[in-house]
Amino acid sequence: MTTLTLQQARRAQEYALTLAETQYNQRPLSVAVCDATGELLCFARMDNAKLLTVELTQRKAHTSSRMGCTTQAFLQRLQKEQLDISYFADPRFTALPGGVPVMHDGKCLGAVAVGGLSAVEDHDAAAAVAALLTEEIAQ
Repeated sequence: MTTLTLQQARRAQEYALTLAETQYNQRPLSVAVCDATGELLCFARMDNAKLLTVELTQRKAHTSSRMGCTTQAFLQRLQKEQLDISYFADPRFTALPGGVPVMHDGKCLGAVAVGGLSAVEDHDAAAAVAALLTEEIAQ
């Protein structure tokens, strides 16, 4: 396997929406899933999720997939090395936490991102979704 499939992306999307209902008090969020190239496979915005999450959540997934790391780790790298995000020459990159790669055999198959909660919650929710996919892929 070299990239996430649409079926896997839809499973991730449904799981993220379920998490919003069960673990985040039905607070509205957006979820995006990208393939290994960073291109969007699927996206959902819950009713009443902020409009700004539409673009930001997709950018989180794109960044995480292209960099092969969480957007939280990317933010820490930018801060530690005093780098400007523009140095990476991709205007779609963001360092907001909430993007998490789906890894298998040391390769990034794509990424999941969540937006609309707090930065920590976005990261934790995306990490839970990515973990579910990783576990399913490993079977």
